[in-house]
Amino acid sequence: MEGIYQSAIERLKEEIKKQLPEIEANGEWLWHHPETGFKEIETQKHCLEILKKHGFEVVTWDDVTGFTCTYDTKKPGPCIAIMGEMDSLICYTHPDSNSETGAAHACGHSVQVASAMGAFFALVESKVIDDFGGKVMLVGVPAEECLETEWRMQEIKKGRLHFLGGKAELLCRGAFEGVDVVLSMHAGFRNDGTISIVGSHNGFTSKNVTFKGRSAHAAADPKNGINALYMANIALNALNALRETFSDNETVRVHPIITKGGTVVNAIPEEVCVECQCRAKNMETVLSISKQFDNAMGAGAYAFGGKVVIDTQLGYLPYRPVKELDQVAMQVADDILGKGKWEQGGHNCGSTDLGDLNEVIPGIQVFVNYTHGVHHAADYRIADRKIYEISPLFLAVMTCKLLDNNGELAKKVKEAHKPLFANAQGYCNYVKALATKEILP
Repeated sequence: MEGIYQSAIERLKEEIKKQLPEIEANGEWLWHHPETGFKEIETQKHCLEILKKHGFEVVTWDDVTGFTCTYDTKKPGPCIAIMGEMDSLICYTHPDSNSETGAAHACGHSVQVASAMGAFFALVESKVIDDFGGKVMLVGVPAEECLETEWRMQEIKKGRLHFLGGKAELLCRGAFEGVDVVLSMHAGFRNDGTISIVGSHNGFTSKNVTFKGRSAHAAADPKNGINALYMANIALNALNALRETFSDNETVRVHPIITKGGTVVNAIPEEVCVECQCRAKNMETVLSISKQFDNAMGAGAYAFGGKVVIDTQLGYLPYRPVKELDQVAMQVADDILGKGKWEQGGHNCGSTDLGDLNEVIPGIQVFVNYTHGVHHAADYRIADRKIYEISPLFLAVMTCKLLDNNGELAKKVKEAHKPLFANAQGYCNYVKALATKEILP
C-alpha cells in the first residue's frame, strides 16, 4: 500500500496543478467578498454554485449558513472530513474590507474554503480516493471568529441559532455524523513556505453585560440620575485591579470593550453595554476568571445603586491537540515539502472552535505559511499564491495517509483520542448548562 500512497502524491500534485486556476479564482473571489459569521450568504451561494458545476449534491440548512458534501467510494474505510471556515473578521482599515460592514478576510479564511474545495475536487475527480476506500466529506463551516456576540445572542434567544460558534452549531445539527477525523488548514503567520502544526489554545466564556442606571439632565439635574457609564468605568477598573491575581501559567486573557456608552451627551447614560471574553488554558480557570469578572461588574453597579445584567455563554472550549494526528501531519509535511519544513506549534492564547469539535471528533489544523502582515490587522494579505497549491495538496495527501492500509492510521488516531464527550448530544448539553443570565447586585 505504500506504493499506492506514493503514487497518490504524484497524481494529486498533477491534478491540483490542473485545477489551480479555479482554486486561485475561488480564493480571490472569496477574499473580495468577506462576510461575518452566520451571515455568509454570498459565500455559501458561491460555494454551492461551484459544487453544482462539478456535479456534486450538497446538504444545507434553511436557517444557518454552512454545507456538507460527501463522496462515498463504496468501499470499507473511515470518513475523513476536509473543513473550511467561511467567515471573515471586521477590520474597517483593511484595504480590501467591505466599506459598509467592515468585513475583511484579515485571517485568511478565504484560502481555507478555496483549499478545502480544491482538495475535495482533486481527490474525487482524479479518482485517487477510490484507490483507498472510505468516504471524504467537504464541510463549509460558518462563524469561527467569535464576534458580533450581542447579535448572535439575540439569534440564540429567537431559537434560530443555538451556539456562538459555527462548528458547535453544525455539530449539534448532525453535520459531522459519521465523521472519523476532521482536517483543516489556516493561512499562516509568515512567508517562509513551512507548515506549522497548531498547538493548544485557550478556551473562553463570552460575556454580554448591560449596566442599567437612570437618565436625568446631565447638566441641570445630574443628582437624580444613576450614571451607567460610571458604573461601567468602576467595574472595568475593578477588573483591571484583579489582573495581578491571574496566573501566568494559565495564560489568562480578559479583554472587554464598551459597545454602547450612552445615547445623548446631555443626558445621564441610563444604559451602557460591555462585551468581554474571559480566556484561559483550561476550563476550570476559565470558569473561575468568569466568576471574578461577574463580581467586578456587580461591584460597579453596587457602587452607584444601579443594576447590571450579565449574559454568559460558552465561547469555545480549550483546544487540546491529538498527538497521534499531529504525527501524521508531520509525516505528510515531510512527504510533500521535504524533510524539516514543518514545526510543532506551542500554546496559543487565542481560541478556536476546533477545540469544541475536537472534544467529540479528533481534528487538526495546520498553518500554511505564505502570508504577510499581522493576523486580524490591516496589513494582513496573501504573500505568495503558492499557498493555493500547497494547502489543498496537504489536505488531500493527509486524507490518503489516514485512509491508507484500510484506514490504519485513522483508526489509531481514533483509538488514541480521549474526548470529553461521547457524542454531540453530550457536548450540546454541557454548553447549554453553562449559559446563564445574572442580575446584580
